Amino acid sequence: MVWNVHSVLNVLHSLIGKSRINDQLQRLDSPADGSDVTAAEERSLYKMLGYFSLVGLLRLHSLLGDYHEAVEAMRFVQLNKKTFAAGVPGCQVTTFYYLGFAYLMMRRYSDAILTFCNILLYIQRTKQLLEMKTMQYDSMMKQNEQMYSLLAIALTLSPQRIDESVHTLMRTKLGDKLDFLAQGDEKQFEEMFSFACPKFLSPVSPNFEQRLNFNKEAYRQQINLFLTEVKEQRILTEIRSYLKLYATLPISKLAAFMKKSEDEVRTYLMCFKHKMCTAKAARSSSQLSTDVDFYVDGDMIHIAETKVTRHFGDYFIRQIHKFEEMAHQYHAEARRLRAL
Repeated sequence: MVWNVHSVLNVLHSLIGKSRINDQLQRLDSPADGSDVTAAEERSLYKMLGYFSLVGLLRLHSLLGDYHEAVEAMRFVQLNKKTFAAGVPGCQVTTFYYLGFAYLMMRRYSDAILTFCNILLYIQRTKQLLEMKTMQYDSMMKQNEQMYSLLAIALTLSPQRIDESVHTLMRTKLGDKLDFLAQGDEKQFEEMFSFACPKFLSPVSPNFEQRLNFNKEAYRQQINLFLTEVKEQRILTEIRSYLKLYATLPISKLAAFMKKSEDEVRTYLMCFKHKMCTAKAARSSSQLSTDVDFYVDGDMIHIAETKVTRHFGDYFIRQIHKFEEMAHQYHAEARRLRAL
């Protein structure tokens, strides 16, 4: 039987509608209405079917390349709160993977980075427990590697600070690949995207009368869109590197640096503004997804840092706590050995 996307969508939407899962999630999210959720609803099979149907809808729309609908499916799910799905690690990892990927393809790089960092920290802290208690460990570890590649791509296109441990492990895993990404190596972007992306599907059945292989047509369409975006971002990365060095910069000087005409530079600056403004999660407004903001007044560019200067105190405090914990364990072990 030929796989039919409409049949799968009908089943998923029927389960979501029958379970009224979105209504329940909305009531749980509202402190005033949270008491309306009964114990029966909390334990009902319908609720579980509805929740997992939302995750299935997220996956299906991501595989079809409809990223807006994929994100919309998870509109009422609070991923930063512990839900009953937290007891299913495979579901949790899969949800964050597909949601982060959808954000990446929608140019919501800040949301993608936050999503990937949250789940990678979770995997990093519970790795040993997951290895012992879940049979999906190998699949989860593969998605873990894929998410590090997607995180590296998102950070290259929208540089920002992330958790120290995640950044260290990412650099350990990817090594020189990060340097190639920073240099705008298109082949490296393609290679990492091919490894990290899901197996895309076509929403229509192939024409069996034509003896042509359309097996990878959906993949080729998505990677072409991605590489087009990378090419457009390459010139913006160069602009950002110059803007980071100045508080004010004449357009003529920037044009000389880039070896472009002033009119071209003005066009690139407008493109930079557009590309770096991404939609906020569940909002119609937009936010700046880069650490540099600017405005043009006549022939002068005025630049301002949008990110707060990093404080190193927290890092040293964490290291002190780790050292104290190690010292405590050492002394406890020494006392135990002396007692023997």
